[in-house]
Amino acid sequence: MKKKLLLPRKRESISTKLPVLLFILSVFFLTGFIPKSYGKSGNTGNIIGKIEAKYKTVRSISAYFYQKEIIPGYSQNMAFKGYFYYKYPDNMAWVYTYPIHKRQVLKRNNLYIVDSSIKKVTVINVGKEKGEFPPNIVAVIGSLTKYFRVESVKKDAGKGIIDVKLKPLSLQRAKEIYIDFAINSLKITSLKILTYQGQSVIFHYSNVRFNRHINNDIFSVNFPSSYTIIKEN
Repeated sequence: MKKKLLLPRKRESISTKLPVLLFILSVFFLTGFIPKSYGKSGNTGNIIGKIEAKYKTVRSISAYFYQKEIIPGYSQNMAFKGYFYYKYPDNMAWVYTYPIHKRQVLKRNNLYIVDSSIKKVTVINVGKEKGEFPPNIVAVIGSLTKYFRVESVKKDAGKGIIDVKLKPLSLQRAKEIYIDFAINSLKITSLKILTYQGQSVIFHYSNVRFNRHINNDIFSVNFPSSYTIIKEN
């Protein structure tokens, strides 16, 4: 529940550190070393089990997000705002409203970066990454202990959140991942990714909705003939 979620380029879009996640997507450069799953014991296991069970029933997600990237050596941090959409089984889209106006669609292992202002679409094949990490937020959160070691699970009744600290089970850019879930609904409220390079990617989510109708046009990859299509790989 970034970030990913990586898929898009940092200065052009969401850097799929997500995304997922939501988010978690683009952080993952897997090497294929997968140790034994860890984290399903006692109360920790009960909470993680409830989270996994909840997301296995999710068929759509819509949310408003605020994304901030902190990069060592840069005096200014990058910040983005927009809307995230997921629709079962494998449709995801990011609609950026600040400071850029672009749409990104992840569909059938291709990431489409759409700039309608200049009628340009950049297509990136993201289906060649090692480790078979699924580009699907529900598949990831629905199987957390398949991909992560659960370091800690903490409830903060005052804030109404469950804070989960994760470490990837294989070597990748993500060093640590923190996800906050709302205690009652188990909806993601924030995601923080720390990389070995010292970069921090932080997402805050609001107005998160599960299993609501989402217009298929958001995920459309049918473009007018006037658009320039560029395939990067």
